Amino acid sequence: MHMRENIRIKKFDMAIPVLLWLFLIICCISFLLYMVQKNDKENNDYYNSVSKQNQLTVKGRIEGDIHLLKTIAAGFGGMDSDHARELPDIVSRMNLSMEGMRVEYSRQLDWTRLDREDYYLNVLVRGNENQPLGYLYAGNVRHVLNGLLNTQIYASLGICAVFDNRGNLIAASGNRNDDLARSDIKNKIYDMISKGQQTSSELEIGVRGQEHAILIPLEINDWYLLNTFPRSDLEIRYMETTVGIGILILLSSGLFFLFYFRQYRTIAANHKTLVNIAYTDSLTRCHNFYAFKEEAERILKNADMKSYAVWYCDIKKFKFINDVLGYEEGDRILITIANLLQKCSIQNFVFCRVSADNFAGLCQYESRTELKNWFQKLVQAFRQQELSNNKRIATELCMGVYCLEEEDRNVSIDNIVNRANIAQKYIKSLPGDQFGFYNKEIRDKVVDESELESEMEGAIERQEFRIFVQPKISIQNHNRIAGGEVLVRWENPRRGTILPGQFISIMEREGKIILLDRYMFELSCKWLHEYLQSGNPPINLAVNVSKMGILREDFVDYYGSIKEKYEIPDGLLELEFTETVMLSDDTVFNGLVAKLHEKGFICSLDDFGAGYSSLNLLKNLSIDIVKLDIMFFRKSNDIRRERIVISNIINMAKELHIKTIAEGVEFTETVEFLKSAGCDIIQGYVFARPMPLEDFERLLGETISLSPADENKAVNICTEK
Repeated sequence: MHMRENIRIKKFDMAIPVLLWLFLIICCISFLLYMVQKNDKENNDYYNSVSKQNQLTVKGRIEGDIHLLKTIAAGFGGMDSDHARELPDIVSRMNLSMEGMRVEYSRQLDWTRLDREDYYLNVLVRGNENQPLGYLYAGNVRHVLNGLLNTQIYASLGICAVFDNRGNLIAASGNRNDDLARSDIKNKIYDMISKGQQTSSELEIGVRGQEHAILIPLEINDWYLLNTFPRSDLEIRYMETTVGIGILILLSSGLFFLFYFRQYRTIAANHKTLVNIAYTDSLTRCHNFYAFKEEAERILKNADMKSYAVWYCDIKKFKFINDVLGYEEGDRILITIANLLQKCSIQNFVFCRVSADNFAGLCQYESRTELKNWFQKLVQAFRQQELSNNKRIATELCMGVYCLEEEDRNVSIDNIVNRANIAQKYIKSLPGDQFGFYNKEIRDKVVDESELESEMEGAIERQEFRIFVQPKISIQNHNRIAGGEVLVRWENPRRGTILPGQFISIMEREGKIILLDRYMFELSCKWLHEYLQSGNPPINLAVNVSKMGILREDFVDYYGSIKEKYEIPDGLLELEFTETVMLSDDTVFNGLVAKLHEKGFICSLDDFGAGYSSLNLLKNLSIDIVKLDIMFFRKSNDIRRERIVISNIINMAKELHIKTIAEGVEFTETVEFLKSAGCDIIQGYVFARPMPLEDFERLLGETISLSPADENKAVNICTEK
């Protein structure tokens, strides 16, 4: 995934909390609006309920006054016209005993009196012959109604008032008569009455501002009851809640954005650090391989492939430099190369440190001569700088180059770099600073390896890999056959017998070596089991283990289970490890050896002497056997010095109770020297070559010992495979 895609994903991830916050705020506001609407409805319902209750109270009082007038009128109903003259005095005396409402009598209906504010109710009095005697009036009605309205619910806060159908004020609670008598209020009331029997509206009354007003008919004399409720007082309860919730939303939003901003800055800083770690080499501060691949893909996306080349460079004997001069000096050299590559860059130049001392890069070129000249310039600059810093070891560079073709447009950067790496490895064995191009010869080799690679896994399933064994001879015990080392040959139907040097490195590169290791080990255990079951004497069998195999978590358990499966006695199976397997961590490897010893395995160190830390390994590792690589020592020009070194290594191993095996021995005089030096076992052409398992088993049945004089016999027994 490209960096830009990573950044886009990060931004989307950062947007998720904001979207959730917005969703939460919308939900809170929606809930708040819902609660406001619900409170409004509840308040309106409550206002209507109060208005109905006030209506019933006022209506009941007025109906009671009317009933009282009718009762009095009924009491006067039996009089004749003569006695009716006494009614004014009777009514006057009656008022003296009544509190509140005042009753008056008039022989005729007095419209002037009816228009006065205190007289609104009247009842006709009829005589004994049903003739009209006069009218009874209810006086002081407004005063009575004012007192009554003051006692109604919310009267102390709002208004209870009675209006006629023309909008004229009849009575009101409190001291609001002046406010309610205004012409605009009269018009508003009249407008409300004209709209229906029961209306709800807003009224601007006095200094209180807007009040919620409900006007309902009293069903008496075309009167209407007005109830008002001040919003400022009645709505303060849920307004406080609304404001409180709003403040909480604002505070939480502020805290959220403060936290979000801090988190965003932290994440951005961490992201920048992670990108730097993921795409920058920690030592040289140049690109690492992942960053190089992205940059190279970007450059080549729309470029002319024919004008670009990929190179792969490393330092010869860099491991030796680390061992002799130390890792700090090795790191300094790597930093120097990275700086020089930066300074000596050419057109469209990008490079990286792949791993260890390996660098790779992409550049645009006009001709191959330009690339060679650039490499020479780099070598010269490197040599001048290193002569002043390091005078003990000559540091040499080796670079392989692959020139891209148009057909490489769909080839991955990994494969292109690998081709440049193959060219580099192809010329690395040549002395001095080397520069070479990937060519047809190397291409054919790659094609050949690819074909082998495609057949490998199926070859294991088809059992095309066969066991070969090279006998091991105990020269301190009459040249008896002490056992053998299990080797592998690939019997390919298309190519015939293929030697390990042609396919082992490919299997290691592709990770298939573990399958081969375990296949060969189980095949060896199966043969040894059958060999022992046939009554033959015990014999040691050594099996090689790759570095990838030993790093598997189930390594000890798997090998132990196969050994138990075929009932192999302890001390017969030997596992051979190369020096490179053990160099990484002595403590971890010693723990592994201890577990293998518990399961009855013998552990040996192969190719001893071919590395630079062998003596340290001999000192630190609890191994059982050391295999001396005699072919390595044969590279020396002074045989005497060579034998002194070998003799001392053998003596040192003896004192550490470690057996020694010399492999690669070809000459009889070498056998005599090793015998006198105390070497335990020899493995080499001087006694026998690697042979098929069937030939090895036949050799064991024919003889129990070999001698250098028997070399021809041994060679005749074996096949040249």
